[in-house]
Amino acid sequence: MALIELRQSGGCGCCGPADRSTGAASGAGADEDGSTTRIRFVAGAEQLGIAGDDLAALVTLFHRGDCAAVRRHMAQLVQARLAAAELRVVEQIEQAARVQAGAGGLGPGSGPADAGLPGAVTELTALVARLQGAAHRLAQPTGSGACDADCPCVTAASAVSSPRIPASRAALSGSELNGPDLVCTIEGGIDAMRARITEWQAVLGRATGREPADGGVVLSFSHDPAVTVELARLAAAEYACCSFFTFTLIVGPDGVRFTVTAPPDAQDVVTALFGGRAEAGLPLGTRGKAAA
Repeated sequence: MALIELRQSGGCGCCGPADRSTGAASGAGADEDGSTTRIRFVAGAEQLGIAGDDLAALVTLFHRGDCAAVRRHMAQLVQARLAAAELRVVEQIEQAARVQAGAGGLGPGSGPADAGLPGAVTELTALVARLQGAAHRLAQPTGSGACDADCPCVTAASAVSSPRIPASRAALSGSELNGPDLVCTIEGGIDAMRARITEWQAVLGRATGREPADGGVVLSFSHDPAVTVELARLAAAEYACCSFFTFTLIVGPDGVRFTVTAPPDAQDVVTALFGGRAEAGLPLGTRGKAAA
């Protein structure tokens, strides 16, 4: 899904035109130019997906000059949008897993991108990270009086925090999770996530076979020092941000075996990233032909 664009018009249609001639906005915005604070507030709310009646209600509170009330209501709106965005991330992972499972896993030259993971999930991830940052900023206490240029209400959309992207429904806000933290904390945002998936895609395309494992899959590779080193590098990088994965790399006489496992609640992530469980012993690219 496309991220919500920040409107550049300087108004939302529900708070009137900006009036820079008065030097202050009516009832709110205790800065040198109150209309600028109002414009930043409205633009930031829109960037967080707040629009329509919700935005109109926020603007009404803003003009009453009660920053605490604005912050409380804005925090509720952001939390609702955050919960919806996190759920959409998980639904996209589930859809990617269904696509991969239906295709019988990854064939040569294919990869997670075929299931749409780099597109839908990574853009939703950017939205979730923004909303999480805003929620954290809005949790900060405010002073008395009207909103100003530095209050959480005005600066929420620009807040930066370490993202925690749910990898399973068990990791959604409000879920009672007993066990590993099923979230991804990759740094670098949407570009880093897209790059990581592309790197996985490149090395997984070299796999010569796949078979089920308890809690995941085992991929087979021919002896190739460069591929083995890349698998080890990516496994270490992935574990740093997704510590619910377990990776095992074995080099033996018959080649390289790379095992990926995860808790039961994270099986969709394994399938979405590393492919479905192919029939044991069948090389990649031959699944489905046996049934024929």
